[in-house]
Amino acid sequence: MPANPAAHLADGQADAGEQLLITAAQSGSREAFGELVARHERAVFRTTLAALGTVEEAEDAAQDAFVVAWRKLPGFRRQASFRSWLLTIAWRKALDRRRRRTIWRSRLAPAPDAGHHAVDLLHATGSDPERQAVSADLVRRARIEIQRLSPRLRDALLLACSGAHRYEEIAAMLSIPVGTVKWRVAEARRILALRLPDAVPPRGKP
Repeated sequence: MPANPAAHLADGQADAGEQLLITAAQSGSREAFGELVARHERAVFRTTLAALGTVEEAEDAAQDAFVVAWRKLPGFRRQASFRSWLLTIAWRKALDRRRRRTIWRSRLAPAPDAGHHAVDLLHATGSDPERQAVSADLVRRARIEIQRLSPRLRDALLLACSGAHRYEEIAAMLSIPVGTVKWRVAEARRILALRLPDAVPPRGKP
C-alpha cells in the first residue's frame, strides 16, 4: 500500500487542488511549489533511497531532484502525472550520484548496504535475545543477497519494496514496460527465496 495517498491517482488524474498548485507553480509561485514538495517529498526520498541505500545521500539526491523540478516545471506538459514526472527526475538524479559514488569509492571502500530499508522489514519483533540474534543474522544475510542481485533486479525490487510506488511509476522511472517491472520483482524474490529459504522477502503490491 503506497504511503502517500496521491499514489492512488492514475497518471494524468491528479486531484483538482494539485492541478491548481501546478499551474501556480508554473507561473512562478514558490509557495505553490513548496506545497507540491510537501505532498511528494516522502515518495521522492524513498525513490532516491532505493537507488543509493544511505539516508544522507538519498536526502541530497532528493534535494537535487526538487531543484531540477523547479527549474524544469515551466516545461511540464502534464502528459504524465506530476508525481510520475517528479519521481523520474528523482530516480535519474539518484543514479547520477550512484555512478559518481561508484567511480570515487569502488577502489577505496566496500559499497554501502543497498536495500537496508527493505530488508529491515525482516526484523523480528519482541525482546527475546535469541530471536533478535537470529533476526539480525537474517537481515545481514538478506543485505548481502540483495546486493548480489543484478542491478536491474535489485532496483526493481527495492523500488517495489519501498511501499511508495505503483508498478506504473516504477516502469516510468526505469523506462521499461510494466510487465517487465513485475517480472523483475518476481524474479528477484524467487532468487532471494532460493538463497534465503528461512526468510520471506517483503512483498506487498506497490
